[in-house]
Amino acid sequence: MNDYLTTILSINSRSSLLFILLVFISVLSNCDNASGQQEKKVVSTVDFAVDTIPTLNATKLELTKQYCLENYGVASYKLDSPKIVLVHFTVIPTLEETVEYFQKDSIESSRTNISKFSQMNVGIHYIVDKDGSIYKLVPDTVIARHAIGFNHVSIGIENIAKDAADLTPAQLESNVKLIAVLKERNPGLEYLVGHHEYNDISLAHYKLFLAVDESYKPHNKPDPGPKFIADLREKLKAEHNLTFMK
Repeated sequence: MNDYLTTILSINSRSSLLFILLVFISVLSNCDNASGQQEKKVVSTVDFAVDTIPTLNATKLELTKQYCLENYGVASYKLDSPKIVLVHFTVIPTLEETVEYFQKDSIESSRTNISKFSQMNVGIHYIVDKDGSIYKLVPDTVIARHAIGFNHVSIGIENIAKDAADLTPAQLESNVKLIAVLKERNPGLEYLVGHHEYNDISLAHYKLFLAVDESYKPHNKPDPGPKFIADLREKLKAEHNLTFMK
């Protein structure tokens, strides 16, 4: 009888231990699942095609270095800590014409409002074509001349369009994907600004404005327009839980 009871107790003990172990494993599994669900809320890497069209050479890098010395007081073309994503449209109607324009080393003398401050040509980091294709022209680590007073802290995106009405849904989607990836690569990005907003001294980003020559000031621009930038902010929040300051 005693042997029988001992056997029963032994079996019950093993069953209890097994039961406790199964409960513990279940709890761990639930914790892992909860952790995984939380991680899904964080911006995940977005896979999309980016075709590279190089526009840099030794001459342009030297012009960029000189531009930065004259306008930001630093003899370097490096973009170390970008804070702003600045969105434009080209006015130039095609990708081919836009690339041809940006590939020039020196700015056109006809652009009298900015050519007197540097011979460096205007430039951009990314172009988004009307079908949503994304092209990289300048590395994220190199300064491009696309926004007076903010080039030292900004990554620029141009959208091929004659005006705001010419922008496409495909471009909006690609801007969302591109900015989500840029934020992953550059966690310090805090501001999303339309070119039409960059001259607004009431917005938070304006505290980053820098110009050695006080006469080199931003001027009003129409691109990409209030609707496109509002839609862009809304989709970044809805699809990637990303909110940027202005």
